[in-house]
Amino acid sequence: MSSIHQQPGKPCYFCAYYDPEGYRRFRSTGTGNRAVAGIICTAVERASQLARQGKLSEQKAQSLVRETKATVAENPKHGPLMADMADKTLRPIVEEFVRMAGGELTSFTVKLWLETWLAGKTDASKATRIEYKRIVDLFVKFLGARAERPLATVQAVHVEQFKAHLAGRVGASTINKSLKVLKGAFGSAVAKRQLEFSPAEHVEFNEAASSQRRAFTLAEIKKLLAVAESDWRTMILLALYSGQRMQDCARLTWREVDLLQGTISLETEKTGRKQAIPIAEPLAKHLATLAGDDPDAPLCPNFRGKPSGRLSAKFYDLMVKAGLVPPRNHESKGTGRDGAREMSKVSFHSLRHTATSLLKSAGVSDSVAMDIIGHETAAVSRSYTHIADDAKRAAVNKLPDVTG
Repeated sequence: MSSIHQQPGKPCYFCAYYDPEGYRRFRSTGTGNRAVAGIICTAVERASQLARQGKLSEQKAQSLVRETKATVAENPKHGPLMADMADKTLRPIVEEFVRMAGGELTSFTVKLWLETWLAGKTDASKATRIEYKRIVDLFVKFLGARAERPLATVQAVHVEQFKAHLAGRVGASTINKSLKVLKGAFGSAVAKRQLEFSPAEHVEFNEAASSQRRAFTLAEIKKLLAVAESDWRTMILLALYSGQRMQDCARLTWREVDLLQGTISLETEKTGRKQAIPIAEPLAKHLATLAGDDPDAPLCPNFRGKPSGRLSAKFYDLMVKAGLVPPRNHESKGTGRDGAREMSKVSFHSLRHTATSLLKSAGVSDSVAMDIIGHETAAVSRSYTHIADDAKRAAVNKLPDVTG
């Protein structure tokens, strides 16, 4: 138990207490007011108990200091100066206890913590880090001035309000992705003892609309190819016969294509996974008509370096031209640029689904199909790293020829 004492000739009361390691300590409370000294000493005892139990997180420590200061300030006999003195006395003691418990009392704001968490995501791909930053920036912008307040002040209601803010602007899957990022960031704060609990922990994901995307049929792909100009024809065939994403197809150069060996070698932008993909015969014939002498030249010169959003919009126009989707209505709905668009059932990404479906329909095993397409989950990717090239080549050669 802690206790307060006065020493001869000393104007301030002293607090006697046991620190988290069990050593008896004796420290000045900084005040000659017995009541205030008692409040401070009680807070020291509480902090020491929590540290011994492994429960003195930064959030709890900051809260304990604030509550003690508020308790002193509430008494009109003490006033704000006495409350500030209590804060000045208690804070270094509690900070020492946090360090003894294996933590560090850092005054993170919500924004600073999210930025610190982002900086630590060095194992994520560049594309993933960009997406995480976009979501964090959206949340910080939504919080406004609250983002500059202490990390412990963010509450579940703020995450719920952010979720509601996104509704009507983006689809359910995008909302869920945003929640996943916030759950990760605040969950990390709990793990590192910056928070007692995650404000995003019990915020529920939205139920995503079923079948938002579907694969193209072969007839639809032939319609696309019939109206596609050179670069789009190359992009479509690359996606269909390799299963790669739009940006990975758009940034391919001839240095990554070996027509003699019949292999495309690339590192995916989203996952950073290195892949060697056998070139299916229809794709090989098409690429042979385009090959030049510059190994650094892009396969699709008009598309390399273009943002995904612009390419997606251009591909939608191509689908309109092929009669696969209706033209978009560009009239304002009063929701601004962030307004949600009606989700098309097909997009360029549908070619990735088509490639997977065709491989499986041809009797190709899941492991071979996933190795060709490239799976995002690290655990799955590791399981498929030893698929023989011959097995993959045999698989892609089972794909139908849509160029005839």
